[in-house]
Amino acid sequence: MYYLVSSSNNPYFNIASEEYLLKNFTDEFFLLYINEPSIIVGKHQNTLSEINLDYVEANGIKVVRRLSGGGTVFHDSGNLNFCFIRNIATNEDISFTRFTQPIVNALATLGIEATFSGRHDLLVKGRKISGNAMHVYKKRVLSHGTLLYNSQIGTISRALKSNPSYFQDKAVKSNRSRVANISSFLSSPPSIEAFTQQILAHIREVNPHAKPYTFSSEDLAAIGQLQKEKFGTWKWNYGYSPKYVFQKDGLVSGGPASLSLKIEKGRIKTVELRCEILSVELVKVLSGKLMDTFHERNDIRGKLQQFFEENNLKKIKLGELLNLFF
Repeated sequence: MYYLVSSSNNPYFNIASEEYLLKNFTDEFFLLYINEPSIIVGKHQNTLSEINLDYVEANGIKVVRRLSGGGTVFHDSGNLNFCFIRNIATNEDISFTRFTQPIVNALATLGIEATFSGRHDLLVKGRKISGNAMHVYKKRVLSHGTLLYNSQIGTISRALKSNPSYFQDKAVKSNRSRVANISSFLSSPPSIEAFTQQILAHIREVNPHAKPYTFSSEDLAAIGQLQKEKFGTWKWNYGYSPKYVFQKDGLVSGGPASLSLKIEKGRIKTVELRCEILSVELVKVLSGKLMDTFHERNDIRGKLQQFFEENNLKKIKLGELLNLFF
């Protein structure tokens, strides 16, 4: 086994590095990293239904879709992420307990008694301190998880405060849990950097033949390419969501309005719009203009601006109409 602690806090890079290590090596790895504020969604989730888009955009929070399934988690500088990449002989080797037990044991050396829950979480005194997920690739498995150490719990709640009633889909849903920071259970909590080294020290102790690994320039170039082409793109992070129907009612320039969109691969496939302040003919024109547009704020804003300019609509508030789409 090789071990490494990422020097990057970029979630696009770190999530890309997991896929790179999984798919381009036969060696086993243990990886630790801390991301800047970001939301990491499960592979089979509808991103927009899991996040507070207004809050995310206003606060510059990155959103990244990971390889593994499961629910959405929030990362920040107070959250340590771990990743095991192991080779397996049979499907019987695929076990959350197998991959999380070393972390449970590492926490025990600090006086933290963590237990498993049925949702692949780790709990301390009934509160979630770690969420875990897994992805299998050929005869290799990636098992990764979070360790809430001194995260901003309030920010987590606000960033993940979504309105799923707007969405109809068959995507995997997140289960919100009562969470707590590991540091709150320690009388004299060390820094997260020291905590990182304590976790690593235990993993090295139980894997005495483990060696350090440093990304080469070739590794970094390949990870950067993967980040550019996949993990840093709207197409993967949002557009990969399963098809869904988005429905919302609101007011546009004081008049009632309702919208229903069918979305596939991130693109608008049907539009049903009722807007008191727009004529039936203008609604048809706008609906046609929006067809095959990404369900993304800037794309839709651009189409609305064109529509307003082409039809000399000066009395209607574009922002209110745009808000109907999110």
